[in-house]
Amino acid sequence: MVVGAFPAAKLGVLAMKQISKPVANLLKARAKNSPFFRKYVCMPPAQFYNWMEVKTKMWALNLGKPTTVPVLNEAMAIELGANLLGEIVIFTIGAGLLLLEYQRQVRKEANKEEMALQEKLELQATINELNFQVQRLDTQLREVARVTADLESKTSWKPKILDELPFGNKKNKNEQALYIPATSDPRNASGNKGVVSS
Repeated sequence: MVVGAFPAAKLGVLAMKQISKPVANLLKARAKNSPFFRKYVCMPPAQFYNWMEVKTKMWALNLGKPTTVPVLNEAMAIELGANLLGEIVIFTIGAGLLLLEYQRQVRKEANKEEMALQEKLELQATINELNFQVQRLDTQLREVARVTADLESKTSWKPKILDELPFGNKKNKNEQALYIPATSDPRNASGNKGVVSS
């Protein structure tokens, strides 16, 4: 979506910067025409700017300290002061908009962190609930194992499948013993002592 790619807030900041230029030009024109603005708003900053500029240039060029700095005439001071006033207005509006954008981003990040913390707390609560359920099921499983062990110890329970096996406890009535015990009787004519009979 276009709004997501180019937010309306950034468009508003750009629009305010463009609007601030005509406002600054209007203030410059009014300052030139008004005696109060000329004398108290335009000229003092212009003379101070001129003094600072001369001092800085002399220091940068290593020409020494100037003894006297010539003052600007009234027309140049008014022009320079009006330009300075316009730049100050543009800078102030831009700085204000930048500060608003920064505060908006800070609020957005704070909301994002709060949502992440809330999601983390919900996940932790879910994990705790699952751990509780696992412990409860483990306790129930141990109880079932204990009851089963009690039942096995109290009754001679045996799986039914063991009774159906040929080597189980159930014996056929016609079945004879396969082992003949050894005897010390000399009258035993067969001579088979302790062997399996045919």
